[in-house]
Amino acid sequence: MPAEDVLSKLRTSETGLSSEEVKIRQRVHGKNEIRESSRISILKIFVSQFNVLIVILLAATAVSVVFGNVIDALVIFSAVILCVTLGFFFEFKSEKAMKALKDMAAPMATVVRDGVETKIPSIEIVPGDILVLRAGTRIAADARLLEAVNLEVDESALTGESASVRKDTSVLDEDVIIADRRNMVFAGTTVTYGRGKGVVTATGMHTELGKIAQILTEAITEETPLKRRLNEIGRWLGVIYLCICAALFVLGVLSGVSVLGMLLWSISLAVAVVPETLPLIITGTLALGVQRMARRNAIVRQLPAVETLGCVTTICSDKTGTLTRNEMTVRSVYVDGKMIQDYGTATTPDRGDVAGLKLALQIAVLCNDAHVTRATDGYRVSGEPTEVALVQAAEKAGINKAELEKRYPRVDEIPFERERKRMSTIHRIEGGKTVAYVKGAPEVLLGLSTGIYRDRKVVQMTDREREAVLGINNELAAKAMRVIAVAYRELPSESEREIERDLVFVGLFGMSDPPREEAKPAIEECKRAGIKTVMITGDHKLTAVAIARELGMVSNDDPEVLTGTELESMSEEELESCVNRIRVYSRVSPVHKLRIVKALKRKGHVVAMTGDGINDAPALRMSDVGVAMNSGTDVAKEASDMILVDDNFATIVAAIREGRVIYENMKKYLLYVLSYAFAEVSMLSGAFLLGILTLGSPLFPLIAVQILWTNLVIEDLPAMGLGIEPPERDIMSRKPRDPNERVFTKGLIVLLILMSAVISVGCMAIFLNYLPEVAKARTMVFATLILYEMVNAFNCRSERHSLFRVGILTNRWLILGVMASLVLMVVAVQFGSQFFHTVPLTVVDWCIAGATGVTVCVAVELWKLVREYL
Repeated sequence: MPAEDVLSKLRTSETGLSSEEVKIRQRVHGKNEIRESSRISILKIFVSQFNVLIVILLAATAVSVVFGNVIDALVIFSAVILCVTLGFFFEFKSEKAMKALKDMAAPMATVVRDGVETKIPSIEIVPGDILVLRAGTRIAADARLLEAVNLEVDESALTGESASVRKDTSVLDEDVIIADRRNMVFAGTTVTYGRGKGVVTATGMHTELGKIAQILTEAITEETPLKRRLNEIGRWLGVIYLCICAALFVLGVLSGVSVLGMLLWSISLAVAVVPETLPLIITGTLALGVQRMARRNAIVRQLPAVETLGCVTTICSDKTGTLTRNEMTVRSVYVDGKMIQDYGTATTPDRGDVAGLKLALQIAVLCNDAHVTRATDGYRVSGEPTEVALVQAAEKAGINKAELEKRYPRVDEIPFERERKRMSTIHRIEGGKTVAYVKGAPEVLLGLSTGIYRDRKVVQMTDREREAVLGINNELAAKAMRVIAVAYRELPSESEREIERDLVFVGLFGMSDPPREEAKPAIEECKRAGIKTVMITGDHKLTAVAIARELGMVSNDDPEVLTGTELESMSEEELESCVNRIRVYSRVSPVHKLRIVKALKRKGHVVAMTGDGINDAPALRMSDVGVAMNSGTDVAKEASDMILVDDNFATIVAAIREGRVIYENMKKYLLYVLSYAFAEVSMLSGAFLLGILTLGSPLFPLIAVQILWTNLVIEDLPAMGLGIEPPERDIMSRKPRDPNERVFTKGLIVLLILMSAVISVGCMAIFLNYLPEVAKARTMVFATLILYEMVNAFNCRSERHSLFRVGILTNRWLILGVMASLVLMVVAVQFGSQFFHTVPLTVVDWCIAGATGVTVCVAVELWKLVREYL
């Protein structure tokens, strides 16, 4: 449709909508935003805490009330409430953390309303608004162009095309694909050059970006390997323990114990030994991991992804902005036959002949369309990255673009075109003279130059001079720099038509996007951790290899690099055969990323993939951990598991460390809980059967409420402390674990058996020693078992290192949990006889219980010592 017909159909005009009409349209069309998937409700979080075991406990509470055991019912019910409250607290905290971490900074857009240009939050845009587009503008909605002056738009985020697209206002055929809609601009894309205006045709989920987002929000997220295994372990242990409890219940009833008594005891034992806090600890640990990651500039969208990061074997990272600063910086300048090195980074660079440098910078700034705006902290420069770099280089030398443009106003221009590889602007200078400033590809400007600026004067450009400059150009290009040449010509008049001839060549600017300072140490840490780092970039091979070598990703003189063209011609089998060797992929499109991820996964790798464009979404979904850039598109963020606020590679490595820590902490929690459960089942079952065999009736070292109190109240507090254990010093010196590795390794199984055996034998010895005083014997077992648990919590802080090497006082949350449990134990023993059927203990009794509890630490420390030297 012609532009005027579009305006008519949308009932708007080039002066924009009125304020009243905007309000009406906002009610009709809603906000201009990509809708997120719905969050879990508070009620749903609360209800999810009532698992099968909790329901069984509530049933036991009801049975106790019916049969008149009100005190037992109160104790059981209190334990249930505490367990449910803790579970709800951790899950609710994780949801609240995610909500707080969302980036609330609303992007702004410039529109025309009531005939006046105004800046508004992009969320308030409606169909019919007139968008004002300038270089650097991030387009907030789909729009039909009304005006386009040298307008170029980076649509790589939407179409995958790396080159900016030249836009115009012409009428096109109706069935044109998105990539060829030259008269349209789309939400999520960026203006790189020129200016224009457009009328908004679609907002929010109705934009092209929104349509893709709608598809992605319906994707299904898989459970992580650890969560699946832990759930499976929980189910198997539950079945085994319930069978044991059922068998003990039948034996007890047959030996003359009352049905109600055996029922409560069996249920209590089942609840005590089945790891019902497993989901709670997983959720709580992951939630706290998310908060720690947020402090390191990573927003985790899917909690289990933190754990998955722990077994990553390969990181596929974008170059620009992630491994590099995403800031084109002038690093070398060639003027007056002299090379100025480290121009962009040196505090006081050796600037050679100031006059020659000043002239080169003056040309670079005036023949430049970068947009300078005043900000609270100085000036902001926006526009095409190369032009921005030149303006910033001039600022470093004290040359201000705005002031220079006032002194030498632009009167005409020949815009940059890729075919011509140059741009020219005409300026009026002192004395009413006119000068043409030209910048572009060195080989082109050298071909148009007849003179060269040397020692404050113009000399003839000889073939030797030309070859020398081309040699310098090649040297800079070999260092992966983008090289821009500048030249000028004094014109006889403003009406001069043949401008770009007989130029005076002034100099070269070599610029590149320098590596982030923190990226190289992060890559070194990956090497120590056995993680392969792979660079995937749309840049040229030479640039990619130079950056990779500077970062230490490749060290050999002729690294193996795969280009997008080569990858395109490969079969899946050919790619799979070489994917383990490749460290750098250059000139690849987002579509190629998906193939690379698939090939790596087929070779058994756990892959973390970065991306920022809409077309990166499939690769982000396919990877084990999709990492989106905060500067990227909303669609990429929606497809990701994690968002990097600072777009920094080092943040990914920090996340991998966090993932490893979380996995180790899960194992520590499991070792702690199961060692207690195995010991308790062994002791209680052994005493039960011993009583039947020797006395004709079972012995009960603990009764129902004591079993529940040790488990639901006292055991869980230290377990939560283990869930947030600080990382061990060598956590990033270990190889990535196999995703199919069993949770119970040989070392863990040996420790589990050792701990369980020491605890069960020690408690049984205490019980038999204090008989026939049954009440005191049970109280001693109750106290000794809890002390065993508290000591063993410190044992479980490391599977391989001595407690004294780890540090007894380095986990304050564990210490607080142990102290709280000890207080609850003392209250139950010394003052809770009516509720817990205990008797007060003497100082000697407490010393005996404490000394017995320490035996598990002695046994484990001896085992670790033997293991270290075997």
